[in-house]
Amino acid sequence: MIQHSNNEELRVLVASSGLPMAVALTIFNRGLGVNACTSSAWAAYLSDPGSSQYRELNDDLLKHAEAQFAAAAR
Repeated sequence: MIQHSNNEELRVLVASSGLPMAVALTIFNRGLGVNACTSSAWAAYLSDPGSSQYRELNDDLLKHAEAQFAAAAR
């Protein structure tokens, strides 16, 4: 079984939603309150691992993203 990074999982989730990046960020930020993701952090999560702006997505944020995108798809 191939193990994907949290960032790769987020990229797949966003791409499969078919939503524009700004809308996807809005959905991701639902429920995060003061911990909402900035557009630069969002770009860093979605960037390639070799990029200087790359930021690793933690497990909790991936779970949050999965829940938010599932709720938005209903």
